[in-house]
Amino acid sequence: LDHSALRLWRATFHARRGEGPGNAPPSSAMPTTLLQSSKAGEVKASEGSPCVSLKAGPARQRVLLAVTPLGPSLSPIQGYHSSVIVGRTEFSFSTLGVMAAVGPASHRGMESETTVIDCGRHVVDLAAFKAALYPLFAAGSYDLLRKNCNSFVDCALCFLTGRRLDQQYTKAESIARLLDEHFSVLKVFSVGWYAPNAKADSFDVDSVADGLLSLRLQLRRPRADADMDLVSV
Repeated sequence: LDHSALRLWRATFHARRGEGPGNAPPSSAMPTTLLQSSKAGEVKASEGSPCVSLKAGPARQRVLLAVTPLGPSLSPIQGYHSSVIVGRTEFSFSTLGVMAAVGPASHRGMESETTVIDCGRHVVDLAAFKAALYPLFAAGSYDLLRKNCNSFVDCALCFLTGRRLDQQYTKAESIARLLDEHFSVLKVFSVGWYAPNAKADSFDVDSVADGLLSLRLQLRRPRADADMDLVSV
């Protein structure tokens, strides 16, 4: 994966804000360009003849959504833990950042039953997925209300399938976030257990999701040199 476009975007962002290169951009910002340069599956003609280089594109993979209810249900409000599974690999988000495991590992040990929802087969470039999502959901940026596992899955589904996470899975934290912003309800009743994470202050899930949708469309846009390179040997 060619990261030059991503580096250029970061340098442009820092220049606009007058920041040094060591300062990371806010997590709600999104790169507008991310080019693929994978040579996996390259096929060449025999030496001494015109060479046609065929670059195999990303394969279609099954995308699954795994959700598990958390705690008691306060009908019609229910909290959830969610993750996304691509092929056999689960991607989830926690205080440690984005974690990869085999199967729905992050749901193991939970009291409630895990539901796995088939989101269909999609063209998935895992290198581009990691380059786009991992920096946005870095270790230490987790916030229980504003940037949690469901925020990650919402954005991951945007990139992988072009669709958002159903709002029924984020309703509980949306209501809690609204109450806490105006009345500090969670801060008071948690007796200091919950404190907003400053590293999530600039995160806006809708802005990130919109950026990922645009990036997904750009990566899927046909390019003359993306599928076939004609070179002379």
